[in-house]
Amino acid sequence: MVDEIIVGLKDEIMKISSQLVRGPDHLQIISITGMPGLGKTTLAKKLYNHSSVLNHFDKRLWCVVSQTYERKRLLIDILRSMTNLKEDKFLEMEVEELGENLYKNLKETRYLLVMDDIWNVKAWDDLQMYFPKDKTRSRILFTSRNKEVASEALSDGIINELPFLSVDDCWDLLQQKVFGKALCPREFQDVGKQIAICCKGLPLAVVGIAAVLANMEKKESLWQEVAASLSSYIFKEQDILELSYKHLPINLKPCFLYFSAFEEDREIPVKKLLSLWISEGFIKKNEDKRLEDVAEEYLIDLINRSMVQVAKRRSDNGVKACNMHDLMRDMCMRIAKKANFLKVIEE
Repeated sequence: MVDEIIVGLKDEIMKISSQLVRGPDHLQIISITGMPGLGKTTLAKKLYNHSSVLNHFDKRLWCVVSQTYERKRLLIDILRSMTNLKEDKFLEMEVEELGENLYKNLKETRYLLVMDDIWNVKAWDDLQMYFPKDKTRSRILFTSRNKEVASEALSDGIINELPFLSVDDCWDLLQQKVFGKALCPREFQDVGKQIAICCKGLPLAVVGIAAVLANMEKKESLWQEVAASLSSYIFKEQDILELSYKHLPINLKPCFLYFSAFEEDREIPVKKLLSLWISEGFIKKNEDKRLEDVAEEYLIDLINRSMVQVAKRRSDNGVKACNMHDLMRDMCMRIAKKANFLKVIEE
């Protein structure tokens, strides 16, 4: 999982990691809730790899649920997250066989299951029979927009509602994303703080705007233009994200919009994606480079702009699979429809 800068969430990491490794012997559900873009998944990833969690649990499992899901797909994702077996091995199995396999693997162990982006308790109801209820202090961690999901699943579920970032935290995050470890030059500080205020405490908005600023010439007048355009909005997080698209180089725009053709929360194999971009004619020829290499550079550029996320890496640290944040995908779908880039067929 990708390491991401965490600002304003250190207290949450300490609190929730303690909830995961302490507390009752019986199975307990803990949830991280809040609006999209607050960093629920980022926080869950940090907790999943936290030293206290690694030392405490025998087995760790992960699945992304989303608004629509298939029970078999969730079971396969969960099994793959704790074994080295290939997906083909599991695709041959029926749901009950997958469930029995999972149950046997978890029996008498202390496990942590993360169910990322769970929309309602039905997803857990469909799976819970495959998770042993031994008194081993196992834990289920939900990330959800709905704070009632954990309490509906188990009466003693713990709900952690993520706060918005403070203005100071927004400014710290903006500086880290734009300047790295270097100090922000004095002439950018006042306008930078104005921009941070406009992000309204939403980390995803800060990261999106920071990517725009990092890719433009370091001129105070250009930052003033960004601040003015942000201030003119009646705040909607999608308006802020659309600035990221507006500032994309022309050659990257069709590549970005092509993500609207993929299912929500699906991991997209990079090899397949680059091949599709090339076949669509999105990749400009370069005498010195293969089309595949140019296409990969386009993808890395979108990742560096925080518009696309790395889902999996290869052994050489290259990108094996990618995906897109829900809010970014919503914006992508909206622009693609408006531009007649894509025809969406409603079922």
